[in-house]
Amino acid sequence: MDPTIQMMIQGYIDGLENMNTKDASIKQEIEDYKKELIAFGEKESDPVTFFPKFQESGLMGKYMDLSTKITMAAQAADAAASGNKEKKPKATPEQWLEPFRTSYDYIKNMPIRERGLAVYRKLFEIGEKHSDITEFLAEVEKDNLLWKITSEDTLGILAISLTGMDPLSKGLTYATLKNIEAWEKSVCEADAYYLQDILAEDVAKNAARLLQPEHYVICLGLHMMVYRGPKGKEGLMEMIATGNCPKPAFVGAASNMVVAKQQARRTMETIKKAIGLSFDDILTDEYLKYKLLSTSNVCGLSKAYVQSNSNVLDLLADAWRNEIVPDISLIDSIRREPSLKFGRWRMPEDQEHKKAEELARRRFQDLPYFKYEDQLKDANIHVGTGEGFDIKL
Repeated sequence: MDPTIQMMIQGYIDGLENMNTKDASIKQEIEDYKKELIAFGEKESDPVTFFPKFQESGLMGKYMDLSTKITMAAQAADAAASGNKEKKPKATPEQWLEPFRTSYDYIKNMPIRERGLAVYRKLFEIGEKHSDITEFLAEVEKDNLLWKITSEDTLGILAISLTGMDPLSKGLTYATLKNIEAWEKSVCEADAYYLQDILAEDVAKNAARLLQPEHYVICLGLHMMVYRGPKGKEGLMEMIATGNCPKPAFVGAASNMVVAKQQARRTMETIKKAIGLSFDDILTDEYLKYKLLSTSNVCGLSKAYVQSNSNVLDLLADAWRNEIVPDISLIDSIRREPSLKFGRWRMPEDQEHKKAEELARRRFQDLPYFKYEDQLKDANIHVGTGEGFDIKL
């Protein structure tokens, strides 16, 4: 299972388990839901599209319904228990804050939780000012601090996660930016649920739209690399230059060129109609142009990539302008030698990929995401108070 998807799924599971229900039937429902959720996660491989698919599958709705059922069962049990007990003296602010101090002590050394920690400290500061629990709670409610423990904690982690994303990747950053916007607007748990529902619909509609240009360009790049690369023209040129021209290999490479050229032309027509971009538009886009080269993520949340030699991009542009668009014959294409020398066509091997990861980590070491990456990925770190709305990032 993809590690990011696994963290998100574990967050939903922890959210349900932290509610500590005593109802046997609800416990069984939780176990059944966990199995269903894990099975869903194992089928998905793309963290970017996980949330909209999660929403569409009905599993988000089931999570909400199950959370509500647990909360209502707990409230009913508390009401029944309070009816059988004698009145107790009011708790003091210090006593009331004891569980919050425990939570604070658990996360106080985690810089990624600083926004939430600041709310805890504000809560304790108010507690020191009051001896009367009613006055204390009135001030806490006035500042909405109990909700801010959750919302500020979440916003802090979302903001840190955003620093690990490529800002040019709108399909990736869109969902996070909209999530931040929703949490900034929310003023209570019910509000957060409502806004998350709206967000799911918005992301499902717009994230795919923002990813569409990227997907189209990747397809175009694959066709063009078959045409111009070792499986096409580059391979034919090498066979001719060395005199080693086995008929099956030569015919295969020539066939690849013919088919790939037509596929590239059709894909470019689709791109023009669907998103209004020309080949030159793609080459001037700092993000899209490298999607022609089958990039591979090497750093956190797609902050950095490794790819075939950038000179390949120049070769593809040359082939597009001088061979594919003019639609010259196969013979003329083979005879035509560009002034550019080709670079590396293959993707970096494992050892080179590892070096790229180390280089990327050094380059971005001062960004919050990379400073606290291990804490963000720790399965024990979750957002919220454990009461009601509790998610993991």
